[in-house]
Amino acid sequence: MSSEKIVTLFDTTEHARAAERNLIKAGFDEDDISIIEGHHIREHEDENKGADIWKRLFGNNVEEEHGQIFSEAVRTDGAVLSLKVKEEQQAAALAILNRHQTVDISSRLPAGQPQAGGIAPVASEEITRPWLTGDESEDEILQLAREELDVGKRLVREGSTRIRRYVTEEDVSENVKLREQHAEIFRHKADGRPVDAGDVDWSEKEVVVEEFSEKPVINKTVHIAEEVQVKKVNTEHDETVTGTVREQHIDVERRREDGKTGITPKK
Repeated sequence: MSSEKIVTLFDTTEHARAAERNLIKAGFDEDDISIIEGHHIREHEDENKGADIWKRLFGNNVEEEHGQIFSEAVRTDGAVLSLKVKEEQQAAALAILNRHQTVDISSRLPAGQPQAGGIAPVASEEITRPWLTGDESEDEILQLAREELDVGKRLVREGSTRIRRYVTEEDVSENVKLREQHAEIFRHKADGRPVDAGDVDWSEKEVVVEEFSEKPVINKTVHIAEEVQVKKVNTEHDETVTGTVREQHIDVERRREDGKTGITPKK
């Protein structure tokens, strides 16, 4: 049974990958689909000028101008998708490719260059042709984003507490009773009785009496009057954080042939 290789050019790799996914969903064999991106040809760019690399991939009937357009698109994030299909699958494959943003290669040919005609492939044994599937948009997926408030915590220095020990002086006074010891002289009148001269001590004599007095002596003793303990204590409190978040919505506008429209807001 004859088969056809359909080659389609895309300006972005994302469009080529989207077409690949839809082809696989439709039942086409993943092994029959190939996507050539920029890094595939850059490795052999020197030895594959112009259409040479594309002729190696898809056959000698790739025209030089088409190869240059392929190479230029692939260098700027484009991609080339090739699909091997059976004859009865060609219409379904082209219908899927037509829903994606493919490159109209005829619009990029130099002035006077013959345009690629037709949109259906020619069935033959392994025929290769750079097929164009039009410039219709692929199935669009609108992603609706919604912001959510994500509250985190960060440590902020609020200040510090400094505890400094220092010394002060204060004059204090205490009452103390001091004693003194002195010599006092008391004279008493004798009774005048007579005594024998031999009984009198006529020698010189001296009596010394020591005198004392108490003086205050200051001594200091140290006592622990108070202990100050310094430690960190964690406390918690609840705080309400407010912020503005965004959310995307869509409006579906249905246009009727009678000119009436209806807008259905969708969240």
